[in-house]
Amino acid sequence: MNTTLYIVGNGFDLHHGLRSAYKHFGEFVKANDSTLYGFIEDYFAVDTEFWSEFEARLADFDAATLIEHASNFLVPYSAEEWKDSFHHDYSFEIEQVVEGLSGRLKSNFAKWIRQLVTPDPTAVPDKLRLDTNATFLNFNYTPSLTGLYGIAPSQVIHIHGSVADPDDDLILGHGWNPKEKGSSNDGLDLEQTDTRIADGNRIIDEYFKRTFKPTDRVIAAHQPFFEGLREIRQIVVMGHSLADVDLPYFREIIRNAHTDRVHWQVSYYSKEDIPKLRQQLDKLGVPANDVEFTQLASM
Repeated sequence: MNTTLYIVGNGFDLHHGLRSAYKHFGEFVKANDSTLYGFIEDYFAVDTEFWSEFEARLADFDAATLIEHASNFLVPYSAEEWKDSFHHDYSFEIEQVVEGLSGRLKSNFAKWIRQLVTPDPTAVPDKLRLDTNATFLNFNYTPSLTGLYGIAPSQVIHIHGSVADPDDDLILGHGWNPKEKGSSNDGLDLEQTDTRIADGNRIIDEYFKRTFKPTDRVIAAHQPFFEGLREIRQIVVMGHSLADVDLPYFREIIRNAHTDRVHWQVSYYSKEDIPKLRQQLDKLGVPANDVEFTQLASM
C-alpha cells in the first residue's frame, strides 16, 4: 500500500498556468453578469484582499445595508396610495439580492470553472515530482492531476466536486454555521413585528444557509476515504493555504491517520506565507518538528 497522501489546493493549478484564482472568477463575473457584480460591490467590502479570501468573505454579507436599501419599499399600510401589490415589494427586493449572491453566484462559478482548460502537459515547463501511485485529496474542481500527470481518477478524491462530471454539485461556501449564527428574527416579538420585516429576515437567513460549506456532510459522504488513511506516513500539501473554512477536513485526516508517525511537507509560494501556514498547523496541533516547508516550484 502506498503511504503518501497529497493534499492539493488551487496553488497547484495556478502553478501549471490555469487562471483559476478567485480574482479570475471576479473578472468573469464582472464581464458576464454586471448585475451580480454590482450586488457583490454593494453588499461586501471588496478590498484588496476580498478575492483572495473569497469563500471566507461570503460570511461577511452586509445584511444591514440590504435591509436599509429595501426599506425604501416598506410603504406604510396607512398610506393613502397603498395597494395590495406593495405588500411583497420589500421581500422581493431582498430576495433578488439573496438569490443573486447565492444561487446565481454559484451558477456563475460553475460556468467559469467548467470553461477552464488544462494545458497540454508538454507545454508546462515546471512540472512537479509526484508519486503517481499515491492517494490524492484534491480541493480543486479541475482534472489537472489526471491531465498533466496521468494520475488515475480512482486515486483522486475531488472533495468539493469535479468538472469532469457535468452533474456534480460543485461545493463552494463559507464556514460560518447558520445554526450557530441564529436567526435574524431572534429577539423580535413576531406578533408585534411587521410581517414584511420578519419575512425579509427569513430570506436573509436563507442566504447564510445556502452559502455555507457543509463540511460535516461532505466528510460523512467520504468517510471510507478518511478511514483508509491509517497507513499514511507522509502528507504532502501542495498549493493549499490551510484556510479556516477547510480545516475540518484536515482535522478528520489527523483523526484517522496515526499522525505521530507522519511527516508533513507543506508548500509555500513565497517565504512570507510560512508564518500563516505555521499558525494554521498550530491550530491543527501538528508539531513543528514534523513539518518541512518547501517552495511549491521546488517540489
